Amino acid sequence: MTAGLRENIAGLRPIRGLLVAVAVSRCSVMLYPFYAAYLAVTRQGLSAGAIGLVIGTFGIGALLADMSSGALTARVPERTAAVAGLVGVAVVVLTISATDTVWALAGETAVWGFCYELVNPIAYTLVARAMPESARRFAFAAVRLAINAGMGTGPVIAGLLFKVDPGLLVWGTAVGYVVAAVVLIRAKTTERYTAGADAASDDPADDGGRHELRFWAFFASILPIHIAYALPPTVISAYVIYQLHQPPGWVSAVFAVNAIMVITCEIALNHAMSGWRRRSTLIAGNASAVVGFALMGFGGHSPWFLLAATAVWTFGEMIIYPSMLDHISVISPHRLKARNMGFYSAGMNLGVLVAPLLFLPLSSVLDSAVSWGLVGALLLVGLAAVSLLSGTRRTWGADAPRVLVER
Repeated sequence: MTAGLRENIAGLRPIRGLLVAVAVSRCSVMLYPFYAAYLAVTRQGLSAGAIGLVIGTFGIGALLADMSSGALTARVPERTAAVAGLVGVAVVVLTISATDTVWALAGETAVWGFCYELVNPIAYTLVARAMPESARRFAFAAVRLAINAGMGTGPVIAGLLFKVDPGLLVWGTAVGYVVAAVVLIRAKTTERYTAGADAASDDPADDGGRHELRFWAFFASILPIHIAYALPPTVISAYVIYQLHQPPGWVSAVFAVNAIMVITCEIALNHAMSGWRRRSTLIAGNASAVVGFALMGFGGHSPWFLLAATAVWTFGEMIIYPSMLDHISVISPHRLKARNMGFYSAGMNLGVLVAPLLFLPLSSVLDSAVSWGLVGALLLVGLAAVSLLSGTRRTWGADAPRVLVER
C-alpha cells in the first residue's frame, strides 16, 4: 500500500532541518539577481564588458563545484562541506563589497559561484542517504519546493532593499547564509540508508563497470532535458520581447505560471505518482516536455499559447526533476552517490551554458515554430534514449513499483 500525503510529509522528518537550511539560503540569494546593477551603481568605472566578465565567472566556479564535489566529500564530511559552502558565500560577498579591481572581482565571483553551487549536490546526497528508496522521489520534490519557494522570495526582498541602498543586498545575502549554516549545523540529518539499502547494490552480479555504465548512459540521455529547461531562464525574455514583439509583462506571466504551479502542485503530484516505476515517471515527464516546448513556438499566434505551453512543460518539470534525482540515487552505490550528484548538477549548469549558444543563433534565422520544434525534437531523442535504457536491467537496474516503507 502506498503512503498517504500526510504520511509522506511526516516522513520528511529526517531532512526537515536540511529543507529549512535550503529554503533560508535560497531566500538569501539577494545580491546575485541584481549583481550587474549593483556593480554598475557601486563600481562606476567598470565597463559593461567588464561587468559581463565578472558575472560570467560565477558560472565557471559553479561548474567546478559540481565536478569536484564528489572528490571533496570523499575527504570531508558532507554536512561539513555544505556548511563551509554556506559560510563561504557570506564571507566572499562581504569581500566583494570591498573590492574594486576587475580581476579581483572576477576571482572572488568565481569563488562565490563555487561555494553557492557546492551546497546543491551535497543536499541531494544527504537526502539520498537519509531517506529510504520508497520516499526519495517525494523528498526530492520537497527539496525543489524549498528551492523554488526561496528563489521566489529572495529577489522580491532584494528589489525592495536595492531601492533603499544597493549595499544592503550584500548584508542580506551574508546574514541569510550564516543563518542557513547555523540551521544546517543544528539539523539532525542522519545517514540511515547506506550501500546495503540501495537497489543498485542488491545484485551480486553488479560491479563497478555496471554502475558506471548505468550512470553515464543516463547522464547522456538527460542532457536534452537540461538544455531545454535552461531555455526559459536564459532566452525567454529575448524571445517574447524581441521576436514576438510582446510586452515584458508576458515574460513575467510565463515565470509566474511556472512558479505558482511548482510551489502549489509539485508535492501533491509526486505524492500521487509515488507508486509509479521510475521508468514510467521519466517517460511521462519527457513526453510532457516534448509537447510543452514544441507549443512554445506558437506564441506568435497568441501570447496565451505561451502560458498554455508553459503549463505543459512545467507539468513535465515537476515530474521529471525529482525522478531524475531519484533514479541517480538508486543506481549509484554508496561510494559514488556524492560524485554522481555532483556530475548531475554539472549537467544542469552545462545546459545553462549551451542552451543560449545553440538557440539564439537558430532562432534568428528560423521561424519560431521551427526553432521550438527543434527543441521538441531534441527532447524526443532524450525520450527515446530513456525508453531504450530502461528496457534492460543491465542499463537501468531494478525498477519495481514503489510501496510504503515503515520508518
